[in-house]
Amino acid sequence: MGFVLIIFLAWLVLMLFTSMNKKLTFIENTFVYLVALVINVNFTWIVYEELNMAKISQQILDNSAFLIHRSITLPLTVAITLNLFRTAPSFGSKFLKTILSVLFLVLAVVIARYFDIVDYRKWNIGYEIIYLFLLHLVVQSLLKYFGQLKTRGVKEA
Repeated sequence: MGFVLIIFLAWLVLMLFTSMNKKLTFIENTFVYLVALVINVNFTWIVYEELNMAKISQQILDNSAFLIHRSITLPLTVAITLNLFRTAPSFGSKFLKTILSVLFLVLAVVIARYFDIVDYRKWNIGYEIIYLFLLHLVVQSLLKYFGQLKTRGVKEA
């Protein structure tokens, strides 16, 4: 059941991303997706494999659900949030969108924990929330830097 719910969340995020009016360019969306993916893959590898703070289920469907969440749901949710940032008129609106994004991702983690897809040992949901906020902040900062590089390259050429 956990596999089905995680797949549904991934499908929901994918459909929302493909049908939404994107404010970022194709290159910026690709950059956001890849940066979030690389950071998340490395982070989960460190936390789950190296530090043994959490354990991933070894059952095929549960492990696949974890990989789908890690590789599709999370980076696309960050990309959707950053696309929505361009329409946000104020800092409060951006912060609210970030909170909703983090809550959605925490919901996926809660589903994964409930169905024993992941098992936290020396890790808890509070750390996960902090990580997700920091991930949004880092990707937003890197996107801003990426935009400056793009603009600087055009001016110098």
